[in-house]
Amino acid sequence: MGSNETPAEMVVRHVLEGEKHIADQAALIERLSLMGLPTEDAQDLLEYFCQLQAQHEEHLRRISDECEIGVRDKQGNLLPHQQSPAAMRLAAIAVTSGQFRRRY
Repeated sequence: MGSNETPAEMVVRHVLEGEKHIADQAALIERLSLMGLPTEDAQDLLEYFCQLQAQHEEHLRRISDECEIGVRDKQGNLLPHQQSPAAMRLAAIAVTSGQFRRRY
């Protein structure tokens, strides 16, 4: 956690980083497959990343509930229930990231 990073911001960062790790691993598996190389270990690692991501997303849901956030728009971005300062900060992070969509 960075010195200026709140616990909620850390959880959002973990979700975003997890999505990137999953996408990168899926791309690696595709490249290995196209080259005719074994993918079993890479697929096992991808499954582990997906399990970790589920934990990160569950943590985000718990943090979101604590900050009165939980509604998502059609793109999957978090929207505030009420305009508390914590809710506004998390909503701003979600909107500017443009992420929070499951791609795996």
